[in-house]
Amino acid sequence: MLKKFIIIGFILFFSCKKEKNNDDINNESDKKINSKSIGITATTISSTTFNKQLIANGKVIAIQKADLRFKTSNTLKNINRLNGQTVKKQELIANLDNNLLKNQVKNTEILLLEAKNKLQQEKINYGFYGKKEKEVPTGVVKNIQIKSGVLSAKNNFERATIEYDQTFLRAPFSGIIANIEKKEGDFIASSEVFCTLINPHNLEVSFSILESEYPFVSKNQEIEIQSFNSEDVKFTGIITEINPLVDKNGLIKIKAKVSSTKTRLLDGMNVKVFINKPLKNVIVIPKEALVLRSNKEVVFTVKKGIAKWNYVKLAGENSNTYAIKKGLQPTDTIIISGNLNLAHDTTVKMNLVRSQ
Repeated sequence: MLKKFIIIGFILFFSCKKEKNNDDINNESDKKINSKSIGITATTISSTTFNKQLIANGKVIAIQKADLRFKTSNTLKNINRLNGQTVKKQELIANLDNNLLKNQVKNTEILLLEAKNKLQQEKINYGFYGKKEKEVPTGVVKNIQIKSGVLSAKNNFERATIEYDQTFLRAPFSGIIANIEKKEGDFIASSEVFCTLINPHNLEVSFSILESEYPFVSKNQEIEIQSFNSEDVKFTGIITEINPLVDKNGLIKIKAKVSSTKTRLLDGMNVKVFINKPLKNVIVIPKEALVLRSNKEVVFTVKKGIAKWNYVKLAGENSNTYAIKKGLQPTDTIIISGNLNLAHDTTVKMNLVRSQ
């Protein structure tokens, strides 16, 4: 019986010792995990000027744009410009078949010359040849003009000239030709648009902002414009109009004149509009410093090798940075990388970089 108790005692002793050793190993492992530092990159912050940025989608509109029509109907004889080609003011774009009208101008010109010769004969008959018109009584002048037919001939000549000139389509201003669809030999009516003329150096951008963003914009404020097909190039513009109405969607329409001349922007092109407004003496952080915790904005700071999270409120943002309204101090050192999986009071190994 005694021997049995001795065997049981040995078994219990070794069992307890094994459990104790396992607990010691687990505790040592936890200590190693807790004492391991996470590598992070940090930078110092300070108060500075921040360019608050509003981004909107806009459309390019040509300020000088006209649909050109002939003032008479006939067959197209010559088309001197193609779509995309430039034309200077008063240069010929196209003309209609005008042989009959050209002949009519010549005939009326001959009749006018005949009437003028007859007028001279009438002056001789009245004894006023060689005298200036103001030296002849007004009633007599009118009578001999009517009798000679010079007034009627002059009117017919002017009318024929106008009708002939209407067969030529000339540019009212310098620009680029667009929307020519007719061909030489096609008939075109005076009601039809032959082409569209656009001045590519006189453009504006139309865009809309939210009602809440209205205090952010003002007339004569500078903006930046970026086309979707060349995102590395931006052009400047100046706000010229702010429509003083809010539409049913809660939007306010804005217009801005494009200041840059050589832009390669086209009428109707979709663009991005960037509106910058400086905020002075605010804390600015890079965007990578901000993380979300329970859908709240958090920035981690470093104090004596320990990561501390800080709830922050934003004053604005642009493409690269945030402006902080509340939650940080100008003397703080913030974590800008390695912060995605950090927890509060985590031990960190810091690599400090200079603030940009």
